Amino acid sequence: MIYELVPTELYDELTAFYHDLEKITSQHTEFCPFCKKTKFYIIRSKPTKTYRCKNCHKYFTVSTNTPFNRLMPYNWLEIIFTNRINKMSYHEIAKKLEISHEKVIRRDRAIIHYLQIHYPSLHKWYTHQKQATLIPTLAQQYKIIKAKVTDLLNEQSPTCIHCGSNETTKVGSRTCYRCKRCRHSFNTLSNTHLNRIPKPELWLQFIDLLVSGANNLQIGKTLNLHNDTVRKWRSAWYYMMKDWHCDALAIWCKNKNQ
Repeated sequence: MIYELVPTELYDELTAFYHDLEKITSQHTEFCPFCKKTKFYIIRSKPTKTYRCKNCHKYFTVSTNTPFNRLMPYNWLEIIFTNRINKMSYHEIAKKLEISHEKVIRRDRAIIHYLQIHYPSLHKWYTHQKQATLIPTLAQQYKIIKAKVTDLLNEQSPTCIHCGSNETTKVGSRTCYRCKRCRHSFNTLSNTHLNRIPKPELWLQFIDLLVSGANNLQIGKTLNLHNDTVRKWRSAWYYMMKDWHCDALAIWCKNKNQ
């Protein structure tokens, strides 16, 4: 029973939230989300019930103006919410529903946003529960990323991409090298998403902040980076982590509330 896993003082909010999910799943609405009037009619039943208000004449669905807008099918929301409370990982839920990690996380973010707006106490408890099960997985994959980045930054004599020689020397503090044989310069990050990403000395700190759950504002303040730079770095590291088969960490970096 899910109530056995939730503190008793949150029962009222949990019951109310389940009631909200039930209404969304059944696509039952009582008023227009725009003008709050109760006079409306159905103009389409499938695939999603679409209504039109007789007062403001706007079209809407049961999820309009909510974080769940367009997140069909709605019955997945309760399944994801319940399984997350039961400490099931995103991977396990995705496998159970036969969908991608991204779809599970997108709906979990919507649930968190909805709870934050309507049920703050339940939101605080739920996010704590979620992070408690997710962080160890991210920390494990972070060790892999940390090792790869450390090796990448400390590599002394990589193979020249022009002539194949190992007689290379590092140029500057970045990942640039010059071949002693053919005299060509090259960058080991060419053809990767990290190419032209500056300040490699901050990369490990940046990833560490991502794993800890820091948002863009917090990361920018800690590392003295502009918000646009943080967004660019988050995107670049998302793709690099995917390339390095650290999908859970990659998805977290992409979907973490910013």
